[in-house]
Amino acid sequence: MPMKPTIVQKPGIKLVGMSFYGDPFDTHGDWDAENEIGRVWTRFTNYLNLNSEAIQHASIPSAFYEVHIYNDETAQKGNFEVFVGVGVDKLEATPIELLIKILPPTEYAVFTFQGEEITSDWHMGIDHWISNAGYQRAHPFSFQYYDERFKSVENIVDSILDVYMPVKLAD
Repeated sequence: MPMKPTIVQKPGIKLVGMSFYGDPFDTHGDWDAENEIGRVWTRFTNYLNLNSEAIQHASIPSAFYEVHIYNDETAQKGNFEVFVGVGVDKLEATPIELLIKILPPTEYAVFTFQGEEITSDWHMGIDHWISNAGYQRAHPFSFQYYDERFKSVENIVDSILDVYMPVKLAD
């Protein structure tokens, strides 16, 4: 699949949500509601359903983020943090059950995937594009942006997903 990202500059992004740390695919494979990524999404959406007024100052209430935060254990053991949440304009009155992440202002390569591309092994293509386009990763994270174009895991065929990879020109 040809990779043609858009390069965008974004200010810092404030997020409120929940996370998991470890190997999210240890017991179930990709795009499975039973893996740890699916479970953290279930915990977060259940929390929102029971506490609809809990998150104040949501930037776009219908848009969600899935942030993957990498570290030394990612390459060695497959462990990384998966944070799911919503963007907020202000962090005041954040409930104790929720975590805060603040993504730094940076430049992103934004890759858009549609239908079956979403469940493909797109990370390999992104890494290949980064190295061939004269860029490198700017920060040890990436995020997936779920807005009204993403219909559901059950309706992948009609869904669109954006993947944001922080990049900078290679040294």
